Amino acid sequence: MQGRMQERAASALRICSAMVCGLLSAALVFANRQASIFEVEIACQRSKGSLRVADLTVLGFEIGASSIRDVQKRFPGTTLVRLTNEEESEEGICLKDRGGMAVVLATGVFGAPDTLTGVYLAPVRLVESRRLHCRTVDIPEKAFSSASGIYVGAPARAVSLWARGRALTDGPFCAAFETPSKSGPLKLSKGKHVKELFDSTGIMGEIRDGKLEWVRIYGIAST
Repeated sequence: MQGRMQERAASALRICSAMVCGLLSAALVFANRQASIFEVEIACQRSKGSLRVADLTVLGFEIGASSIRDVQKRFPGTTLVRLTNEEESEEGICLKDRGGMAVVLATGVFGAPDTLTGVYLAPVRLVESRRLHCRTVDIPEKAFSSASGIYVGAPARAVSLWARGRALTDGPFCAAFETPSKSGPLKLSKGKHVKELFDSTGIMGEIRDGKLEWVRIYGIAST
């Protein structure tokens, strides 16, 4: 069965366009549940605009402004680990509450050098592994959300609003935005002496049974 699914996936990847291919590939990955949420890639066409600072802020930590050191200062004893085996893998710190929810505060190659570039919100069962252990913290469950209210378990219609009006149904989704850094939300990009620098922000994840199962919120500065 698994062999047939892999053959079908390979065939589909050869004939579909780049954007549709990425979405189909992600759907197949979710179908066999072999990949972790840190390995899922969804091709997403960018639109003009950006997420808001409130969308990019979780537990008071702001993507594009706060650093891993800020996280470790607030939560002593937490460990930064690689999230995948890829060469340019993100690294992150995982925190969990006593209700089974987790947040992973991550940085990557665009973090310069340890600024937060992404936040994952998900049930602990989708996050913890041999590689990544979450630190239990005494924080109310509602705190595991963005300052704007992005949270796991939200209905699809709410996710559609966060994705700027895209109608969403069960399955993987993404919404990506790009705006000139001079008017963008990322503090990381401010003061950089680089022409044509852009703030790239976005949200991706999966909706299951009409509710948000997990989400990644991200923000990076790029040329």
